[in-house]
Amino acid sequence: MQAILFDIDGVIYQRGAIIDGAAETLKWLRQQQIPYLFVSNSTTLSRDQISARLNSSAIPCSSEQILTPAVAARDWIAAHPGKKMAVFVPDAIRHEFDDVVSFNDDEAQGVIVGDLGANWNYFTLNHAFRILMKSPDMLLMGLGMSRYQNDGQGLQMDSGPFIKALEFAANKSALVMGKPASSFFQQALNHLGVKAEQTLMVGDDLMSDVMAAKNCGIHGCLVRTGKYQYQDELGVIKPEFVIDSIKDLPGLWMEGQLAQVS
Repeated sequence: MQAILFDIDGVIYQRGAIIDGAAETLKWLRQQQIPYLFVSNSTTLSRDQISARLNSSAIPCSSEQILTPAVAARDWIAAHPGKKMAVFVPDAIRHEFDDVVSFNDDEAQGVIVGDLGANWNYFTLNHAFRILMKSPDMLLMGLGMSRYQNDGQGLQMDSGPFIKALEFAANKSALVMGKPASSFFQQALNHLGVKAEQTLMVGDDLMSDVMAAKNCGIHGCLVRTGKYQYQDELGVIKPEFVIDSIKDLPGLWMEGQLAQVS
């Protein structure tokens, strides 16, 4: 194994606090000169805000070491100039779309949907739906398709269910810019300059993190923190590796289990 992809919420942090051993594990990886990249489906914080949070937790990190759906979407839009989109995302990341945002519904060529959290309501969802129904060519872009997350007070729905509702209502398939889309993982591999079979994805979401990575040829490791549920280990779909938390990763590495699949 030559590189690692890390989810953030549920792997590095839980209920707003850093998970025991996370900073030490990442320090160990740096000492071993093992490159890693943070891949987060978060659309509530900008990369600068995420990196500031990590740095405040004794985890040195620049914004370039973080890949988010907003960044992936921005790159896609840059490759498709001229698009004007209605943007349904938190204020923290709206600046990523300054060049493409449409303030007139009649000019919009599609919608971008992120995690609005408590700001979701029927009228907002229906607003996005009405824009999509203006033309069969309207684009629905989803910033990640995670089903739920743990916000520290319990599980709550993520952006995935709302995007699925729009897909069903508007009879469209979303272009997903985030996990579990294979293009998102490929972008992460390109950033690190490694092959899928040389890379490990560490996450707390069996489907969006671990199995989605496996579908791209990336090895998967499920942690028993964050949104992990014991049922994750009981189904037909099983993760390649399971550890109690990120602090156990160096031990897994030194035991040679990861070397056997490199």
